[in-house]
Amino acid sequence: MKRILSLGFAAIIMALVIIISCKKSDNNPSDNSNNIEQVTAGISGRVLDNNNQPVNGAVVKAGTAAATTDINGNFSISNVSLNKRAGFVKVEKDGFFTGSRTIMVKAGATNYVSIQLIKKTVSGTVSGSNGGNINVQGGGSVVFTGNSFVNTSGNSAYTGTVSVSTYFLNPTSANFSEIMPGTLRGITTTNEETGLQSYGMMAVELTGANGEKLQLAAGKTATLTFPIPAGLQGAAPATIPLWSFNDTTGLWKEEGVATKQGTNYVGTVSHFTWWNCDFPYGVVDFSAVIKDQNGKPLFPARIELKTLVDTITRYSNEYTDATGLVSGVIPKGKSLELKIYNQCNTVVYSQSIGPFNAATDLGTITVNVSGTSQVTVSGTVTNCNDNAVTNGFVDISIESLHNRAAVTNGSFSMTITRCSGAPATAVITAYDLDANQIGSATNVAINSATVNAGKLSACGNSVTQFVTYTINGTDVSYISPADSLKAVTWLGNNYSEITAMHKPHNGNLINLRTRTAITATGSYTVYYAYINENPKQYINSSSLTLNVTEFGPANTGYISGNLSADLKDSTTKASVPTNVSFRIKRPTAGQ
Repeated sequence: MKRILSLGFAAIIMALVIIISCKKSDNNPSDNSNNIEQVTAGISGRVLDNNNQPVNGAVVKAGTAAATTDINGNFSISNVSLNKRAGFVKVEKDGFFTGSRTIMVKAGATNYVSIQLIKKTVSGTVSGSNGGNINVQGGGSVVFTGNSFVNTSGNSAYTGTVSVSTYFLNPTSANFSEIMPGTLRGITTTNEETGLQSYGMMAVELTGANGEKLQLAAGKTATLTFPIPAGLQGAAPATIPLWSFNDTTGLWKEEGVATKQGTNYVGTVSHFTWWNCDFPYGVVDFSAVIKDQNGKPLFPARIELKTLVDTITRYSNEYTDATGLVSGVIPKGKSLELKIYNQCNTVVYSQSIGPFNAATDLGTITVNVSGTSQVTVSGTVTNCNDNAVTNGFVDISIESLHNRAAVTNGSFSMTITRCSGAPATAVITAYDLDANQIGSATNVAINSATVNAGKLSACGNSVTQFVTYTINGTDVSYISPADSLKAVTWLGNNYSEITAMHKPHNGNLINLRTRTAITATGSYTVYYAYINENPKQYINSSSLTLNVTEFGPANTGYISGNLSADLKDSTTKASVPTNVSFRIKRPTAGQ
């Protein structure tokens, strides 16, 4: 595929040469706020989990603004002030590690980010008094010494049970750039900006028996072991800097050294965030404008740059903004391979470029995207009584991309951008959130721009996770993934908790707490039952009995049960008949 540039490379470089000094640059996004240039722009994007499923109800924060992802994982923020060289976007969602992305921001344009969240699981527990060893999910380990923990609220010593959630992120993974926090840029101990080649990242979070957030005490350390990926072991240096992620600046901070021991890097840390074994390298800025053959900005398009001698580690992974502009940093003085991907993660352009020793504008790159198309999929959805579904959605999967459309008065319609115009098959599944039912997957041929999926049934399979209740004759349902459901067992304090709330959270929720931890099927005493249905609240005035009818294996099984009792209306003080049923994935104790 031919590249079209507005200027030849030689002319561009001559016109835009900027001498890169060994001293700190004026553009260095350090902790010195005097060096930060703020610009006003928009941020949009999509949040998926690490199985490529849309994440609904995640809170996205950028600058002083915030938004909540919709059922399709999409969000949009307008007119927010951000650091031009390090615009930081953070995503928070219960049950996931915090995700983030750091980008160079174009003022006045809509800038795009794509973030995948990692599901958080407890890797194990240690005694706060004695410490211990934890095997990290995905590889590696963490070793704690005794009496090393403090409660972050008040900084008081903590000696109870410590739940440790971990994740090792392999830089050779295909989705590494979508999952990793921030960007591969850091600030050295001499306060200079540098590019980073990762040899492995690790997330560690500590939680107390009552859900307290914990950290290492002052003067205490823990030992981290990072497995070196097989493809990087030959190039791995004997020692490598350790970098901690700064979730205020969105950049990595050089903080310590790891030593190569066999096929691992081993180092000590004094606090927990994301940690990264990275080799630093000199960088220069680059920019380009990506357009299609009709001169229209390609948005969003993912741009990946790698050195030609390294086909594993991604040195730059950026998205175009609404004007087609992409900008970032690249390794200084290296020959590079530039690839442009469409939304189906298919390469639509590839070219060797560089080396560059100064800030470089690649001009306009024209990409032929004639293969893309749009299809509008519509249909109707009925429930088990053959009536129109009034509260539900359909999941439409085309070419392995999931899209979700809300069902309104029994109908749905959604326009989806495809990566080709060739015939394909959509897999459509309908959900009835009121009846906790899911229909069977239906295959629908996609062979034109408008497709009627016909009448779909949202019946036949019970929703896997739900909390439903009837209060004062009114039925209320909380269904996953549309709503947030959680079952927690705190063995330290010997109780369990069932919680459900709507997404985005509007204040409505239900919470049940048992007097003893749920460890099997049977009857349990509920000492606290609370339902908030704005503007009313309902609460128990005496102990209640919860019947647990299912207790499956941790992480793969479910907790199911029911409760029938009278709750007290907080306004009228009247007793209100209430029936509750639930089925929620059973986590590891302490999660």
